[in-house]
Amino acid sequence: MTQLDERKLDPAVALASLDETAPREPHRLFALKQGDCFAVTDAYGDIRGAGDGFFRDDTRVLSEFRLTIGGRPMSLLGASLSQDNVLFTSNLTNLPIQSAAGRDIPQGAIHIERVRLIWQDRLFDRITLSNYSREHSTIAISLHFAADFRDMFEVRGSTRPKRGTVHLAKTDKASVMLGYDGLDGLPRQSAISFSQAPDQLSDSRADFLIAVTKRSSKVLYVEVGPEVAETPNRDRFRAAAARARFAMRAKRRHGATVHSSGRVFNDWVERARADVALLTTELPTGPYPYAGIPWFST
Repeated sequence: MTQLDERKLDPAVALASLDETAPREPHRLFALKQGDCFAVTDAYGDIRGAGDGFFRDDTRVLSEFRLTIGGRPMSLLGASLSQDNVLFTSNLTNLPIQSAAGRDIPQGAIHIERVRLIWQDRLFDRITLSNYSREHSTIAISLHFAADFRDMFEVRGSTRPKRGTVHLAKTDKASVMLGYDGLDGLPRQSAISFSQAPDQLSDSRADFLIAVTKRSSKVLYVEVGPEVAETPNRDRFRAAAARARFAMRAKRRHGATVHSSGRVFNDWVERARADVALLTTELPTGPYPYAGIPWFST
């Protein structure tokens, strides 16, 4: 089983409990960052609205982003960040659920892999469902989402006497737009797009019925950005991942390199270099390392 990444942000953060089942145990948090965007999620890949979220320009543009299967949460197998801090991966499996036809699916029959990255103000998600049972199954999965458009200080606990205007969500066949007008008069938007049209789509939830034959897999791509772009797909995800990794390598080349005869020491240095590269943002004045994610990434 993949070990959880040792880096965590705030061990005191208690993650909100699911409404579909008993409260979930708190888990360590994982961070991704690229430019002026960063995401903080739990080991399941979920955003639950405490101190986590997807932030763009110091504003939380995604305050909820949860995945359920068969109306239930999933069992965690493991989660990790890639060595270069570009990709977050969570491996999960199903609890006992029923297929869309009402057939019982035992625990562990469905493997779910969530892979996530950030590139150019967009959050890219790849959700792979693998059916290890001997039966064809049509599986109901749901993505629950929300955007509160709170700034960093509000998320941290400050209160504001007045806020801007939250707009009603605008849904399309395979996307939903969440909007907010700030007190500064500037509009802020979060567009959530899917690689296939949901079977049901509301202003806070997308429901899919995904047919997965035995011993096979199906993939769903999701993107969250300031506008609706092209339909999410494998090529877009791979291109974003390749460019993000290339950009991270370029940042690391600017730093000092230290080598020794000790393998553990070398691994520690490489991890430190990757962490500094993650925290560094290119400004007009040059590269600037932020003090930490999330509260000091501003």
